[in-house]
Amino acid sequence: MKRNVFILIAIVALTVGSYFVIELLNSNPPKPILTVEGKKVEVAQGSYCWEGLIDAKCVDTVSPHEIINVKNLKPITVSAQSELKIKYKKEPIENTLGVNRWINNKDSESIPIKRNVIRLPKEKGKHVYNVFANWDNGSSNYIFVVEVR
Repeated sequence: MKRNVFILIAIVALTVGSYFVIELLNSNPPKPILTVEGKKVEVAQGSYCWEGLIDAKCVDTVSPHEIINVKNLKPITVSAQSELKIKYKKEPIENTLGVNRWINNKDSESIPIKRNVIRLPKEKGKHVYNVFANWDNGSSNYIFVVEVR
């Protein structure tokens, strides 16, 4: 009986320990989970700097519009002025979450965020965004595109 309890405790300890080791070794930033009108929004990795236990790297990418073309990122169709929710499995450092809407290849505007939610525009058409945040291990930025109908 004591042997079975010991084996069970050892298995639980190994499982929990493995999870923490994997997290420490992970050299990729957290990916946002974006939802609007009950639908998940596809994102593409933008520029980032991230430090894992073994390595650290900074990756600079092309502009958001070019990322959309290269990654063949498809827009999600949304209603005018719908709410988009931003969530991460690992919460970013407080007050570092931000969103920009790209007007063209060079110009963007900051979008207000309230409780990790942004309001999408009422203007019809495709709108390109990037969402960014900081963590203790670094910073990251992801691109997404919506089409207001």
